[in-house]
Amino acid sequence: MKESKAVSPPIDSRRWFVDELGKYLARKNLKQTKQRQALIDVFLGAATHVSAEELHSAARGAGLDVGLATVYRTLNLLVDAKIVEQKQFSEGRFVYEIAQPGGHHDHLICLDCGIVIEFANDEIERLQEKVAAAHKFKLTSHRLDLFGHCQKQNCERRAGN
Repeated sequence: MKESKAVSPPIDSRRWFVDELGKYLARKNLKQTKQRQALIDVFLGAATHVSAEELHSAARGAGLDVGLATVYRTLNLLVDAKIVEQKQFSEGRFVYEIAQPGGHHDHLICLDCGIVIEFANDEIERLQEKVAAAHKFKLTSHRLDLFGHCQKQNCERRAGN
């Protein structure tokens, strides 16, 4: 899996996740299968911004006999339940992370090695609100992804940057 600076979700986030998933499954008259639960456990234990392929590999590594199609179906269900967000940081590659309530953050993405660094900055948040107010615009959500080149000594695929 790609390196990520974020940590696994804290226990209260896990509780929120499980509770929200239970409510969603009940509304949709769906059952929580053992296979789906095992896959979700792998997802919750993974670093943030995991792709379906990375989750599939991690699940297989954990001994789960699960196909890639099942991984995609499970991730789509979690996105539909609004407890996981699908992001696209590079062309043709989607990654997934927990949609924690009140857990807003932005991203720095290296165009060379693909590292995703999460950050929160109160000054940026205030500036966005100020810009919205100046244009008589009420923000309901936003997303800030900054792309560039990390300065890690061991950045993969860097060619003279």
